[in-house]
Amino acid sequence: MTSTSLLQPRSSRPALSRRLRQRNDRVARHLELVRPIAHHYSSLCREGRDDLTQVGLLGLLRAAELFQSDQGTPFEAFARHHIRGAILHYLRDQAPVIRLPRRQRELEDRLRRLQQSQAGAAAEGCHRQEALANSSLHQLLGLSEAQWQRFEQLRQLGRLVSLDGEEEKLAAAEPEPEDGPGGCEAGERIMALLAQLEHRQRTVVKEVVLAGQSLRGTARKMQVSPMTVHRLLARALDTLRQRLEGEGLGFSPAPGPHHGPSASPAC
Repeated sequence: MTSTSLLQPRSSRPALSRRLRQRNDRVARHLELVRPIAHHYSSLCREGRDDLTQVGLLGLLRAAELFQSDQGTPFEAFARHHIRGAILHYLRDQAPVIRLPRRQRELEDRLRRLQQSQAGAAAEGCHRQEALANSSLHQLLGLSEAQWQRFEQLRQLGRLVSLDGEEEKLAAAEPEPEDGPGGCEAGERIMALLAQLEHRQRTVVKEVVLAGQSLRGTARKMQVSPMTVHRLLARALDTLRQRLEGEGLGFSPAPGPHHGPSASPAC
């Protein structure tokens, strides 16, 4: 029994247990959402595919924790958002070697020219040209609202990736299987493996991957160096990968080029 369940009134424990089963089943039945997204980003940077897969899995766990079925959003879409977000938070602190597609470079150049033109007009006392709102910018760049949001988020992170949503092109959705004990058991094992990490490794995973904190911010909170946080995160991901594979919960290799271990600067 978890420490959380011990704090709950006895009458609420059946409902809590039901929520835990639902969460674990969601994780187990949607593991394959992680791999295409992780592979997409591993093709754009030096981070190893396996590391990004483990980070994406943690994003899936977070999505399963937060999902509310009454909000009207399908779990697949909700989970992809959290998987992608976890990977991007992780990449933010890694070596900034992303191969920018030509379209992204062109959009960056066009945006820069628009902003420079606006600044020049303001300097000349042209009061009729008001600050361009995001809605105007994405229209001038020819982007949909969804493309603009992704462009802006990744631009701020310094990680521009393709706007064409290739990572969304997953295999055709299969009918959802009915809830079963197998799915719940797999989800419980994944959560248990996360809980079994050494205390500092578990703290780093929760802060950097799940909460989206920077390495430096996490280092300050833990009163250690950013390099130490980086080492702890790398060890945690490696431990999770080995234990998942040892229990048959790992991801089988997919076709296509496979990046080796993380090429981030050694710590």
